[in-house]
Amino acid sequence: MSEEGVGAKMGLRRCSFQPITHCIFELDGLLIDSERLRAESVQKILDPYGHTYSFDLKMRCMGKPDSEQASLILNTFNLPFSLTEFENQQEQQCRSKLGFIRLMPGVERLLNHLNEFNVPMAIGSGSCRDSYRIKTRRHSRLFDVFHHVVLSGSDDEVKAGKPAPDIFLTTASRFKDSPDPSKCLVFESSLVGMEAALAAGMQVVLVPDPLVSIRASAPATLRLRTLEGFKPQYFGLPPL
Repeated sequence: MSEEGVGAKMGLRRCSFQPITHCIFELDGLLIDSERLRAESVQKILDPYGHTYSFDLKMRCMGKPDSEQASLILNTFNLPFSLTEFENQQEQQCRSKLGFIRLMPGVERLLNHLNEFNVPMAIGSGSCRDSYRIKTRRHSRLFDVFHHVVLSGSDDEVKAGKPAPDIFLTTASRFKDSPDPSKCLVFESSLVGMEAALAAGMQVVLVPDPLVSIRASAPATLRLRTLEGFKPQYFGLPPL
């Protein structure tokens, strides 16, 4: 189904989109294909205990700071090790692969286009500094287009993780002109991220896992299959 078809099912119309001046992007699962790697690493940790990293649990984890995700998994399965031990195991599972993570479809084209027209962009993510550096190293030149990066896992100013609005309000405040939240468009892949953006008073383009229901994603301003389907002109930006 096209983004227009999805929009129709969600009751969206082009006239409901408001012009924006700044863009804020989530990292994991939106810009880079890291959520798949994370899910694989969690499942490998759970396998010896006969547990399954279900889709529902994955959706509850996505978008939250790394430590909150780990805590949620530990508490769900009552695993016999500490938070630090779980995070160390996950790091061992992922570290050799993190530097080879691919960009998600449409990312490079969209970022280069917005940069060409001097649209201010930033990243607001639940990742931590070390993880971000490793995951983006392969694409460092492309990621230079961002004015700044806010990582709630390593930023003391972000008091609460998603679905609280802190991450996006902090990210918006660090643009040079500190735009009103209504002038910021958030790009997200998780439902908790969608909720955080809306709580911050921002419009949100959601690019979720295909299994996420239309009903669950209905509050989003726009739902897309991939960023390849994004039409900047819907939000007052130069068209691709």
